[in-house]
Amino acid sequence: MSNAFQHTGNGERNVAEWDLKAKVAQLFVVGFRGTTPDDAVREFAADGVGGVIYFARNVENPEQVADLSRSLQRTAAENDAPPLLVSIDEEGGIVSRLPWAGRLPGGMTVGATRDPDLAERAGAAKARELRAVGVNVDLAPVLDVNNNPDNPVIGVRSFGEDPELVSELGAATAEGFESENVVACGKHFPGHGDTDTDSHLDLPVIDHDRDRLDRVELAPFRAAIEADIGAIMTTHVAFPAFTDDAERPATLSKSVLTGLLREDLGYDGLIATDCMEMNAIADTVGTPEGAVQAVEAGCDLVMVSHTPETQRAAIDAVVEAVESGRIAERRIEESVRRILRTKREYDIGESSPDYDSWADANDESKRVARRIAEQGVTLVRDRDANLPVGDGEIRVVQFPGGAGSEVEESGADAGAFVERLRECVADREGETAVEVQTLDGESAAPSAADSLEIDPGADETVVVCTRNAAANSAQAEVVSQVSNSDANLVVVAIRNPYDLSAFPEVSTYLTTYDDAPISLAVAAEIVAGEREAQGRLPVTIPDE
Repeated sequence: MSNAFQHTGNGERNVAEWDLKAKVAQLFVVGFRGTTPDDAVREFAADGVGGVIYFARNVENPEQVADLSRSLQRTAAENDAPPLLVSIDEEGGIVSRLPWAGRLPGGMTVGATRDPDLAERAGAAKARELRAVGVNVDLAPVLDVNNNPDNPVIGVRSFGEDPELVSELGAATAEGFESENVVACGKHFPGHGDTDTDSHLDLPVIDHDRDRLDRVELAPFRAAIEADIGAIMTTHVAFPAFTDDAERPATLSKSVLTGLLREDLGYDGLIATDCMEMNAIADTVGTPEGAVQAVEAGCDLVMVSHTPETQRAAIDAVVEAVESGRIAERRIEESVRRILRTKREYDIGESSPDYDSWADANDESKRVARRIAEQGVTLVRDRDANLPVGDGEIRVVQFPGGAGSEVEESGADAGAFVERLRECVADREGETAVEVQTLDGESAAPSAADSLEIDPGADETVVVCTRNAAANSAQAEVVSQVSNSDANLVVVAIRNPYDLSAFPEVSTYLTTYDDAPISLAVAAEIVAGEREAQGRLPVTIPDE
């Protein structure tokens, strides 16, 4: 399709002269399967899609990702198409697609540090790693204010429940990304924090009035806009205060995206949708019609992350909407020009991935990750002075790691905690043994607790590493059983700081906010007495 993308004499893109399908393709971001480009994604790149998105299924190691990025950009260039936005969800913490990267703790751990300078440093370090392997857009930071403890999909991805704190840390993180020429994409506009439904599965509704939304949900987005954030992602959540419709998600609302975000808040960067194959869209209006409505609403980038047939159908639906007169062609051109402007401003396509620089970037990420963990891991209480743990037997009870929501692709067990705890106690003069017991945290509560077998009167410390006990009776029952025994109990919440609400009687409670290995290692150092906890809760725990 080399004739589809017309240039003027000075090399600038003459968008008005492009093929209609080429213009529409530039509005789409597509995902694919495999660690090398398949035929479908090569065809999309040749046809001029605006970008691609990587998931864990696309990555093996840094050199492979750099080669993948280079190959996709080469395909676009060979077909005279604009360079690709290459995006990824690398938030840190529980949402991390690059297991070999200097995995940073997540948003709420950063929130517990209360340190905007460290947040900016984290954004810059992460951006350097991404740019080295050809990724030029990070779908972060999360700007949602998590003021709902029952939120199943945001939670610890947020910096916390205070709009001021989220605003300060979100803007700082975005500035860190932008300083290294990676487009930061704040999400999920106008806010996904106060929901108890996952939009991957259904359509949540936030029924607050405009005044409350302006004070809380919108505050971090205003701060990010003032910091010149490159992109903002919409949310598939309904806001009747803005739309007068409890069944219309923000992604499909012109009053939210054009009226509120563009006109009221004055934002002129890229507006990107969340994935249009999520159930809140796919099971309602459907992905192809949803793509048309998202463009009508004011979106520049439409993300269809998984299925080639659905991606083609969505592109064709927007083309047909223009051909029928439903969408004006100048509306498409407006987004294309904004996309091309962003690609120029961030030098996208001007240089190849610099894999040789990745190792240094990775070292810096690891240094920043440790600093965040040291300042963020939080000792909520130690009423009976159970810390540091003494000599003798230490039993660590853990539950198998697994994805806790649709957006997560993996979960870790407490292995990094155990390994570091053993290192910390190895040099003690007395004999200190660290044993591990893995229980089924998803089974019926009695069966998990019955397998614990605590000897009455035994001089034993039991460290229970909960993953999501606030929503899991099996894990809560295990904690309760240990609490009622003679053992010294320490609870370390390695996934959800709200777990304490399930057993408010516990006297010693530490939270890492996520299962990043460095967070677990720092928690072990605190338990063993190697360091003092520095973090402060950025959320309120019910019944604490």
